[in-house]
Amino acid sequence: MTTLLEHYPWLKSLWTVWFFVVFVGLIIWTMWPSRRATWAARGEIPLRDAQHLAKDQ
Repeated sequence: MTTLLEHYPWLKSLWTVWFFVVFVGLIIWTMWPSRRATWAARGEIPLRDAQHLAKDQ
C-alpha cells in the first residue's frame, strides 16, 4: 500500500496543470467574441461615472 507522501510530486504537478487549464479557460471564456460587447460596456462604467460627476458640477 502506498502513502499519500509517495504520490506528492505527481499530485503537485497535476495541481499545476489543473490550475493552468482553469486559468486559460477563464481567459478564453472572457475574451470570446460574443462577450465582447458586454465587457466593452463594463469597461466604460468608470468613464460614464466621471462624465456624470462632471455634469453635476
